[in-house]
Amino acid sequence: MSPLARRLVAVVTLLLALALIAVLTLRAFGVPIAMGPDGVATPTPTTTSSPGATSAETPSPDQVLAQIESEVADIRDLAPADIGPPELISREELDRRLTQRFEQDYPPEAAAADNVLLQGLGLLTADEDVATLQLQLLTGGVLGYYDPDAQAMVVVTDAGLTPEAQVTYAHEYTHALQDGAFGMDTLDLQRRGDDDGALAGLSLVEGDATTSMVLWAIDNLSPEEVLGISQTPLPDTTGVPAWMIRQQEFPYLAGTDFTSRLYATGGFGAVDEAWADPPISTEQILHFRAYTDDELPVAVEDLGPALAAEGVEVVEATTMGEAMIGIWLDALGMNEADANAAAAGWGGDRIWAVTAPDGAVGVVWRIAWDAKVDADQFASAYERVSPALPVVGRLDQLSDTEMVITQGSTQAFVDLLVANGGFYFPPATN
Repeated sequence: MSPLARRLVAVVTLLLALALIAVLTLRAFGVPIAMGPDGVATPTPTTTSSPGATSAETPSPDQVLAQIESEVADIRDLAPADIGPPELISREELDRRLTQRFEQDYPPEAAAADNVLLQGLGLLTADEDVATLQLQLLTGGVLGYYDPDAQAMVVVTDAGLTPEAQVTYAHEYTHALQDGAFGMDTLDLQRRGDDDGALAGLSLVEGDATTSMVLWAIDNLSPEEVLGISQTPLPDTTGVPAWMIRQQEFPYLAGTDFTSRLYATGGFGAVDEAWADPPISTEQILHFRAYTDDELPVAVEDLGPALAAEGVEVVEATTMGEAMIGIWLDALGMNEADANAAAAGWGGDRIWAVTAPDGAVGVVWRIAWDAKVDADQFASAYERVSPALPVVGRLDQLSDTEMVITQGSTQAFVDLLVANGGFYFPPATN
């Protein structure tokens, strides 16, 4: 599994119903989404009759969830998922399972490699651990999940089937429908060496499910209920870096924008077609024209063999992509709009996380841009943020459209990496 995908491990191996995403999405769409086509609020499933219940009865949790499943299958226009009834568990049991699954799917050696990458990027300090932070982010904000391996739904019921729980169940059940219709494994979300492609595929998965969730909310929640969800306090993320939260939000929020564009062109039929021809980069998620024009990432030279000299060990190699470049620049202090603009024009990249025998860590990052103006804009952005880097960094321009960024915990290590890579070109003299 690629490192960024590993850091989203519970979203990849367990497709989570995140309270955070329900709140953020409904805030983004606003209360009017709860109004039906005729402008009249439609009733919530907790107050309507369910199969097997009379009008005088209060539906059981199983009946409410079965009704949501039927409604979501109709909205998504896919055959009902053959997964059996959901398992209802406590918050304490869910957190225990998430922790167990996280530790199983994210072994210490994988976390150690990711720590090198993130420290080299200047996103984590030597005292911070990506696994600890990711697990903190996941536990406490999850209402349930769909497990593609077991083809089963799990739901937290401590607080009852609140509107928040119902809307996230609508999201999760869409994952079961996707899995039954297309096969979750067809997107290869656990691919090695292509974080950007994995994040793009995950964006289709989550954007599809979030779009279904929103449409379900339009038909089944009252304005008061949507308002209540949108005003729900966000889960406590104290101590979790903002970039990690943005990265977790990306496949849901940017994925929903991408999927809504597909939906506008041909309803869920167009979304179904995207499962057969999925986006392969976050550039295609962020720029719909790049997807429709089939704009492919540019391959860059593999520097790994050259770097692995003088005791240097390459512990990870992957593709970062446009989305993560924008998130990274934002984390270093650039405002979000400028960071996204500087990341646009991305053509392709490759990054190598490296260590030295003395414990130094670093990254070597080769980036190709679509045009000289894009490369110049990013170089200017890097010059602006580099003073905020907690590591030593430098940028070497290889051509009008290609560059290499070298960063490390010591100047000596950066100099060694530059020498090994052979990509330093001294300024021309007159």
